[in-house]
Amino acid sequence: MFSPFSLSGLANEEIEEEIVVVASRTPTLASEVIGSVTSISQADIELQMIDGLEQLVRFIPGVSSQKESQYGRALTEDIQIRGIQGGGIFLIDGVRISDSYVGYGRDTVDTDLLKKVEILKGPSSVEYGSDGLAGTVAYFTKDPSDLAESGERYLSVNTAYDGVNNQEKINLLAAYSGDSNEGLIQLVDRKLEEIEIHDGFSMEANPLEAEQQSLIAKFISKPNENLKISLVADIQEWEGKWEINSEQGFVYFPSPRSISSSAGDDEGTRERFTVRLDTAEGNLFYDQANISIYSQETEQSQITVQNQVSFYNGMQAAPTPSMRIRDFDFNQSIDGFVFEAFKTNGIHQMVYGLDFNDTDTERPRMLTEINLITNIPTNTVDGETYPNKTFPDSETKRKALFFNDRISISSNQILNLGFRYDEYELNPKPDALLENANILNYQVNNIKDDAFSLKLGYLYDFNDQLTGYAQYAEGFKAPNYENSNIVFTNYLLYYTVVPNPNLDSETSKSYEIGLRGNKDDLSWEMALYRNKVDGFIRYEVIGFSQTGLGIYQYNNVDNVEINGFELDLQKRVSNNFSLNLALSSSSGDEIKSNGEVVSLAEVDPKEMVLGPLNLGTLLMKSLD
Repeated sequence: MFSPFSLSGLANEEIEEEIVVVASRTPTLASEVIGSVTSISQADIELQMIDGLEQLVRFIPGVSSQKESQYGRALTEDIQIRGIQGGGIFLIDGVRISDSYVGYGRDTVDTDLLKKVEILKGPSSVEYGSDGLAGTVAYFTKDPSDLAESGERYLSVNTAYDGVNNQEKINLLAAYSGDSNEGLIQLVDRKLEEIEIHDGFSMEANPLEAEQQSLIAKFISKPNENLKISLVADIQEWEGKWEINSEQGFVYFPSPRSISSSAGDDEGTRERFTVRLDTAEGNLFYDQANISIYSQETEQSQITVQNQVSFYNGMQAAPTPSMRIRDFDFNQSIDGFVFEAFKTNGIHQMVYGLDFNDTDTERPRMLTEINLITNIPTNTVDGETYPNKTFPDSETKRKALFFNDRISISSNQILNLGFRYDEYELNPKPDALLENANILNYQVNNIKDDAFSLKLGYLYDFNDQLTGYAQYAEGFKAPNYENSNIVFTNYLLYYTVVPNPNLDSETSKSYEIGLRGNKDDLSWEMALYRNKVDGFIRYEVIGFSQTGLGIYQYNNVDNVEINGFELDLQKRVSNNFSLNLALSSSSGDEIKSNGEVVSLAEVDPKEMVLGPLNLGTLLMKSLD
């Protein structure tokens, strides 16, 4: 009753084919998707023991994610899709996940809660708005109906151990399904000890002891056959204790000191609450529709304690023992509303709607140094005064209208047309903590922008075993709170970072052609693409002040062009084993206004991955 578009015309074996949503916001057979989408199932996650973003994308051509070190923590910072770093949108059940920031990872979603992950490669602003320069990662959590048939109950308890990081995990999952209501609750508890984490610069390992608790609860009420009301609570807490050995030793700059120990204590929470109403009581304007109201809050704290001796009076004088306590936070909340309507009219399968959200972001920083002889603390350390903020508290407002139409031209041809209009507004809220960093009193800026994004695609089924497609897609990414308004000055390090009131949105245009096929136990997909990015934003030195301060700023560089090729091949060897070969090759150039072409260093090199994939899916089928 609540499937937006009917699949009743398909044979039973075709109905079992994988359905994906991320490419056009409409449920579509994977073989009929226009564009490149990779899906990772719950079985894949479980049998490959995937517990983070880096592992999630390791077999996907054109997609990569690596650990980066900030403040001694080696964490998965962000994702690169087809050569564009940080140009993707992350969603969980349609709700944006908080941004990643310096020193904080992207792994704020427990993979054990998921039934599926879909990754759309290519601009996705038509579907999801700003930040969709390169693609979208969509997480989908389990529903009661995935586990229990009507009138049934489901209960599972399992434990797991991973020797790579000494991780112990307990997973409790219960669900029930009735005629008028359904429910689900899942609890996951993880503990790990990872001793071989490196910061990317030093060979000294930074051991980590961590734990994480995750809870998701869903209650679904069905007052009648055409109405469904869903309540969701999704809560995660995590804590990590680091021995930051890579920070130990003698430091000459910005002030000489010898660090004898450095320990980190990190904490974080993510809380999401959603109310959703689905109706299948159609009318002139829609066959089915849904409304979602949601609120999500993410809070992250990093505390670092260093014991050291400092040479305040030069290397010839006696050192002073001291302790540094650093507490840097990153907090973000998002409240939003989404309306989607689905309408089938002859050869047209349409989805349209509204998407509003309001995001508040803050980044307070505190650092105290205590003289252990006098016990006198100071908050002026290495040329900065704390507490401070290097960008103002910011409110980001997004408003959008979207429309997509899949048109069945004939039995073997589909035309897809999508467009979206976005309004973007960034409102800074400067305060006294910003003034502590902004000692030169630079002006922070409000930003207002809008964008019209277009997607046009065509699919042709040559026969039952070969399908081709071509697609043109647009994306954009508006300047965020840091790009436009980061501001601070450090006289000891002799540089200043200034806001940019003239920063433009990045825009992308992508051209892609692809083929996918299958024969017997072999399936494959290949794609050729060209992405053109205008106004690529980069952090750079723009000059020097009259007093000699180096001046840094985010700026729009000239145009960037990325060309690439991807191949994904799967061979089923037996009922419970398959092999996967993934190839990707891309190159990027920055094209300056004077015609000079400079190679883009950010683009991933050629990659090849060979290994077992979809083992879980095949194993599950063999056990049926």
